[in-house]
Amino acid sequence: MLPFSRLNTCGWTLGGLLLLVSTRSVSGILQTGSVDVKLRDGSSYTLLSSQASFGVYPAEGTWNNEAHQLMLAPSNNQLLCENVTTITTEETKWSQSTILVKRGACSFETKAWNAQKLGALGMIVYGNLGARYSLNATSHINQTNYKYTEEDIVWPREFYDYDCNKGSALVPASAIQIDPPPYVSANNDPVLSGDSSSNLCKANSADDLQNCDSKACLLTGEKDGDQMRACCAWDLHVWLYEDPAFTAANVAIPATYISMQEASRLLADYQKDDQVFVTIYSRPRPKYNISAILIWALGVFVTGLAAFMSADEYHRMIRKIIRRQKRRSEAAQGNNDKSQTHSRNNHASAPPVNVEETLELTVWHALVFVVMASSGLLILFFFKIYRVVKVFYAIGCSKAVSQIIFFPICWRIGRRMNFRDRIVWRTGTEDFGDITILDIVSHVCGFTLGFVWLVMCFTIRHPEDITFFWVVQDIFGAAMCISFLAVIKLNSLKVAASLLIMAFFYDIFMVFISPLFFGKSVMITVATSGGPPTADPAWCEKYPDDPNCQGGEPLPMLFQIPRIGDYQGGSSLLGLGDIVLPGLVVSLAARLDAAKSLLGLLGGGNSAVNSYGCPEQRHGGSGCSMCSGGYFAPQVVAYAVGLLMANMAVYLMNMGQPALLYLVPCCLGTFTFMAWRRNELGSLWEGPKAIRTVDAMLYGEEPTDSANNVHAPLPTVEGEEALTVPSASDQDCDGDVPLQEPHRNVV
Repeated sequence: MLPFSRLNTCGWTLGGLLLLVSTRSVSGILQTGSVDVKLRDGSSYTLLSSQASFGVYPAEGTWNNEAHQLMLAPSNNQLLCENVTTITTEETKWSQSTILVKRGACSFETKAWNAQKLGALGMIVYGNLGARYSLNATSHINQTNYKYTEEDIVWPREFYDYDCNKGSALVPASAIQIDPPPYVSANNDPVLSGDSSSNLCKANSADDLQNCDSKACLLTGEKDGDQMRACCAWDLHVWLYEDPAFTAANVAIPATYISMQEASRLLADYQKDDQVFVTIYSRPRPKYNISAILIWALGVFVTGLAAFMSADEYHRMIRKIIRRQKRRSEAAQGNNDKSQTHSRNNHASAPPVNVEETLELTVWHALVFVVMASSGLLILFFFKIYRVVKVFYAIGCSKAVSQIIFFPICWRIGRRMNFRDRIVWRTGTEDFGDITILDIVSHVCGFTLGFVWLVMCFTIRHPEDITFFWVVQDIFGAAMCISFLAVIKLNSLKVAASLLIMAFFYDIFMVFISPLFFGKSVMITVATSGGPPTADPAWCEKYPDDPNCQGGEPLPMLFQIPRIGDYQGGSSLLGLGDIVLPGLVVSLAARLDAAKSLLGLLGGGNSAVNSYGCPEQRHGGSGCSMCSGGYFAPQVVAYAVGLLMANMAVYLMNMGQPALLYLVPCCLGTFTFMAWRRNELGSLWEGPKAIRTVDAMLYGEEPTDSANNVHAPLPTVEGEEALTVPSASDQDCDGDVPLQEPHRNVV
């Protein structure tokens, strides 16, 4: 087990795609152990501890470990630094016990080895002031009468061992004993520690050591006449590291470290009652990472939802046609008036949606995407303009969440309150259109939320620990994915294959191969905004605001769910790139299925057609092509399998993985195989005519340059426009479905 958690954070940046399960780096020594203390009167309490890198690690939880009697180290070997060769009869009482020993004078591993030879089953090392002083051998002393003096004392180091800014005082030198050097704990500890008036450091300080958590002081070695300066001592956990010079047999007992304050409580209880039992164990962690399962489910859900919503205009046209067909049928039965009223009510039940201009990607776009993604990634790698990225991301997400979430909410609230929306500004441009009151309200809500999130991002250290922050970030991510797939679309398998295959190799290069050229992974460095802290964890625990302790926070273009029930913290993360790029293929499948359903309805069938736009001769089926041999459902399943494989690879290899390594073969391979089995690969490769035909109906674009025949419009109801569509009798299975004239967008 590591003494402190490693930063293992990756993400998605400008097309770089990584799936990860991360543990946030902590600024300090991680307290992975616990000591349960049980007293004779039945009371108990728990002390957190840092475990050793040598010896054995105890099992998790008290239920898997036995309690042993606590014993102080032998009086003739109080620091357990003298080699134990033989065990006297008196020393046998340390057998089957847990020994409590002071820090200092020798290595931790040496102490544990001697405790083991005494028969102890565990060792607890505790901090003390005397361990911060040491001696240097002198050369000017007579070798026959060698004696250490005050000049040989190595005093504690400022900032590492103490900090005068936390509290300082001048104490009488007459109250301090340093002979024999370097420090006499029995005399000095009572006058330099504690929360009572006997603590001269506290009594003589200007603020009674209010900012000194340890309530203990270390001598700095400075003198002012007959007084010595003492400053607030740090009392933090330390890592019990291995001793490279230790050549004895392996230590086979657990060893752990507690602070001075924790030891003070334990020693006080031991002095009152020597029948104290302790249990050393590892702090329990969840066996299963539930957050990884949740992030997987979230990724699959958002991908499927965003892809399905990318075909929303097709679905709206399908619903409109079904309503008209139903009204025609009811009109034939003399129920026309009733059906019109029912139709108007149904039509008012859905909020209006602004139809944005879409971009159909080509192979050239795919190539430009990879070039721009690589360039952007390298710019961030060298110039580190991470805050600029966060600002632009917040602006984009605010716009997306305004349209996807707040506008429908405002519309429904206004409808319930009988509020009639009004145009407040006619811009006269296609980009902005007419701005209404609901537009203003929804955008104010969206950008206010984005501003609050951005302020937290810049002003709070580790804002991802705050529930509001990561929940809003996940909402932003979902809205951004939905907006992306609504605007950026693929209309052929050729473009999909070109884009995903190039992104596949780009992702692998930036993660695994870039360290050979740049010394470190470009993707991981950019995704973590510069990488982990460069300072020592023990230093960062004291001074977390030090620039070298800041490290980088993951860029926000990802989904995040904190690890559940894990004291080490951290989060499971999923980059948005792992959603939108495979989502383009899933979106193509959703739109293809919806286009088939639409043409099937227009052709008088049951909504099932092949990719050429001709209805399949099926009867009695439902109108759901997804349930009758469509592409969308298998694509969602393929995405789920690929994401699950990436998750498994993270755990098996214990490192971040480029998720496209698994998602591209699953999604693209499944689509290609299904098209081949259905003899539709040729049509889908160049672009399914079903999609082009429906797009022509929606956006007024002719699917071919050839002359087209006139098609009969659907029967209309009074007060509604006619919808020009192809009829069942004049479809041409060898070509596109012709249209009479361009048609407006259906909303």
